[in-house]
Amino acid sequence: MKEGNGAVVAVRLLDKRTGAPVNNAVVFATRMDMAPDGMEAMTAPVEVLPSEEPGIYRFKTNLIMAGGWRFSIAAKVQGETETVECRLEFKAVQ
Repeated sequence: MKEGNGAVVAVRLLDKRTGAPVNNAVVFATRMDMAPDGMEAMTAPVEVLPSEEPGIYRFKTNLIMAGGWRFSIAAKVQGETETVECRLEFKAVQ
């Protein structure tokens, strides 16, 4: 992924029991921070984008520099009592 404004992160939510896409999840928390431990104070803004296909949740961010980044998401899914949480780590390049 390229550093800079306009980077898009897409997350696919699937039901582990059926493999079907999870639609209409309520995403209530997102965070983008530098991935190396100790760098969590360096964050980037996250903006929700419209969904283009079932089970895909898209987010726009500004990766202000090259290096490791971590995207965290928390959502409520209909029919589940627990919060669904996920962390993705990736590298941004120049």
